[in-house]
Amino acid sequence: MIIVGLTGGIATGKSTVTALLRDHRLKVLDCDEIAHSVIRQGRWGYRRVIQIFGTQILLADGAIDREKLGELVFKDNNARKQLNKATHLPVAVELARQLVKEWLSFSSIIVVDMPLLFETHAYRLMWPRITVTCSHEAEVERLMQRDQCTTSQAERKVAAQMPLHLKEEKSQFLVDNSGSRSHCEQQVSELAHQLQRKYKLLGMATSPMTMLGLIWVVLKVVTVT
Repeated sequence: MIIVGLTGGIATGKSTVTALLRDHRLKVLDCDEIAHSVIRQGRWGYRRVIQIFGTQILLADGAIDREKLGELVFKDNNARKQLNKATHLPVAVELARQLVKEWLSFSSIIVVDMPLLFETHAYRLMWPRITVTCSHEAEVERLMQRDQCTTSQAERKVAAQMPLHLKEEKSQFLVDNSGSRSHCEQQVSELAHQLQRKYKLLGMATSPMTMLGLIWVVLKVVTVT
């Protein structure tokens, strides 16, 4: 099974690319979705977050107020590090569980959508890597529209991220989402076909059935000799 890493900037349109890849029948595991799931009430990640930030970040029903928590970690770099410390391990364990499940289901290519792909060094476990990029102006404008914030606030949010050019340098594929939706769709279509053409057979070669077949051959050879 081939594990493809997908990342991007804070408002470069990574979610759009993820949806388009799924339209091309590529399986995508979304780490943001996993992160939300592991901090639900009763989950291991939920308890770890409460241990650090206390009950003041809870809603009336006991669920974590993600908006309040997000504001807290945006303003305080140390709080962001503490949140990452609390959630990265539960996210990694759940991601590993889902990857094993996909491997046992004979999936040949899995795309992992991970915002901090390079920051956490998880990129070392994934090949190839894709970065969704766009112009700085487009990123700031989209962020202002999405978060209803000022230009200076959007600029600070972008500046708090790992620079896009560093992510691009470590990637094998780029999707430039600076332009129209149709241009993005065309790039993703070509990307999906490249992934399936170049990596599907390699992914199938590392499937459980192939591994069992190789073990059987080795055992036969050992038995004969």
